[in-house]
Amino acid sequence: MHLLLLHGFTSHPVLTLGPLPERLKEAGWEVRQPALPGHGTRPEDLLKVRFQDWLLAAEEAYLELPEPRGVVGLSMGGLLAAHLAARHPTKALVALAPAFALKNPLAPLAPYLYWLIPRFPGPPSIEDPELRKRNPNYPYFPTRAVLELLALMRKTPEVLPQVKARALVVAAGKDRVVKGVDRYFALLGSPRKDYLVFPESGHDLLLDRSREAVARAVRDWLLASDNYLQ
Repeated sequence: MHLLLLHGFTSHPVLTLGPLPERLKEAGWEVRQPALPGHGTRPEDLLKVRFQDWLLAAEEAYLELPEPRGVVGLSMGGLLAAHLAARHPTKALVALAPAFALKNPLAPLAPYLYWLIPRFPGPPSIEDPELRKRNPNYPYFPTRAVLELLALMRKTPEVLPQVKARALVVAAGKDRVVKGVDRYFALLGSPRKDYLVFPESGHDLLLDRSREAVARAVRDWLLASDNYLQ
C-alpha cells in the first residue's frame, strides 16, 4: 500500500507527524508527506490560501501515488483525508484527532474578529511541558485564515457517509484544540471502522508523550488492514 500523510492547520508539514513516517517505512510502505499550501514557510502565507487549495494539493499528491493507496491525516488533514476517501478508491483511512469542530469559543466569531484581532497564538496542542518547548508548528496564525478552516469543516459532514474504506479514528484524551472526534467517527460510512483513544495525549498526538505508542498503533492497524484486504 502507498500512503499519503497529511498534516494539520498551521502544522509543520514533516515534523508534526513525529515518528509515524519512519514506522510506516519500516513496515515496507511508500510514504509521501506533501506540504499543504501556506505551510512550511511563514504564517502570513496562509492569507493567500483558500480551503480549495488544500483539497487540490492533497488530491494531486494522492493521485500521484500508485494503487493501492491509503491516506492518513492529522487534525485538518483528517478532514482532507475523508474528502479523498469519499472521492477516490482508498484501501484505508486513518484520521488522527480530526478537526470536526474547534474548542476555542472565539473560532466561530473569526469572520467578525479578524480585522480587530489580526492573529492568534498557536493552540495548546502538546501536554508534555518539555516536548511543548520543541513544538515545530507555526507559533501564531492569521485570524483570517481560520475562515478557510471553518469552511472546510462545514463541507466535511456531508462527505463522511460516502467513505467506504476501512477506517481508524484516533482521539486525544487531553485535546484542548478540537472536539467532535466521536461525531466524525459516527458519520463515517465505513462498514469496518475502529476507534482508539490515547488518554494522556494532547491534540498533536505524534508530538506528545504517547507519540511512539500512537505511531505503533497506526502501523499495526494498517498492517492488519493490509493483510485483511489481500
